[in-house]
Amino acid sequence: MKTSNKLLLGLLVVVVTGMIIVNIVLKKQYDSRQKAVIQVEEIIPADTTTVTGDSIAMDKAINNE
Repeated sequence: MKTSNKLLLGLLVVVVTGMIIVNIVLKKQYDSRQKAVIQVEEIIPADTTTVTGDSIAMDKAINNE
């Protein structure tokens, strides 16, 4: 095998290894940022007037079929 081919093969191995390492590092950073962003939202109970209005509207729609 020629010296130039060995150098090209070595360069290819270094590039592929670097890409794998960078991918793993970036994935860990992305996962840690995603975990920090998660927030708990408060569930607001539905307004009874809205629920009643929706059920009346649904009954009218069913009866109109």
